[in-house]
Amino acid sequence: MTGERMTRGFVPGIVLKVGFPLLAGLITLVASNLDGMQVRDALELAAIVAFGIALILFIVDTEIRISAVGGLVTAGFARIGKLAELSAKMERSSLGPALLEEFLETACRVDGRVNPLLQRIARQDVKRVSTFLRQLQAGGEIAYDGEDREWMLGLTREAESSIDAISLSTVDAGVLGLDGGLWTSDLGIRYLDDQRKAIARKVRIRRIFVVEHEDMAREESFLRVTQMQRNAGVQVRMLDQKLIPDYLQSMIFDFIVFDGVVSYETAAGAPFTKGQPRPGTLRTRMAPEQARVRDLEQRFEQLWERADPERQIDE
Repeated sequence: MTGERMTRGFVPGIVLKVGFPLLAGLITLVASNLDGMQVRDALELAAIVAFGIALILFIVDTEIRISAVGGLVTAGFARIGKLAELSAKMERSSLGPALLEEFLETACRVDGRVNPLLQRIARQDVKRVSTFLRQLQAGGEIAYDGEDREWMLGLTREAESSIDAISLSTVDAGVLGLDGGLWTSDLGIRYLDDQRKAIARKVRIRRIFVVEHEDMAREESFLRVTQMQRNAGVQVRMLDQKLIPDYLQSMIFDFIVFDGVVSYETAAGAPFTKGQPRPGTLRTRMAPEQARVRDLEQRFEQLWERADPERQIDE
């Protein structure tokens, strides 16, 4: 196909650059003869005209080609400059140049052989990551509509020193108490496994289970979940919602603080109220602001002290 295009472009070029000067020379020769000019002089004049026109066409064509080449060279240098700038940014990135290089190389291998639907999904994922990184640069909270799982699991896997969590029975519960809720779901099982691995690398994990009433702490499903937590090495305390003073009631919502530097919070569709079914999670937010994290840490410590450290949760 490329050869055919070259042939189609080559033939008209030859006709223009050779045929037009010859035609002009022939017209000059005929006109000279009609004016009574000698044949020799007429031939010389026709040759000069044909050569002049051919030279002009050659100069114009050369200028056009040089201009086109110049444009390509300029564009090429611009691309090289952009690539050099991108490479320098990759080297400075705290994410690690090797990781970014691997991503780019892998992404460049995706071609037309990949299923078009999967290509569109890949583009959506790339856009999502790009949006996430832009929000990181802004330094404020990062929000997600719905219940996110990758953030919570990722933060748990990367935690280095501490994880402090408030868990509400209304949020963690399923239809039948804690059975069918978070801790018996695929997410809960993976989350607990990641916590077990975090504890193995010396991360301290504390969790306060806030229950609607004291009797719930004796339910079999609740005892099973808390024992799973203890077996994993999590420090667990129970806090009866009815025993929480009024001035601390506003502190009761589902949140986790990782390493004392990032908070993970879920905004439920209904407040923590006795008798309410499990509310659906409407919004998840991750906040690195020091003031916000410090405030949540203080709330956790107050609630941790309120929970009876001497009382076993299954008494």
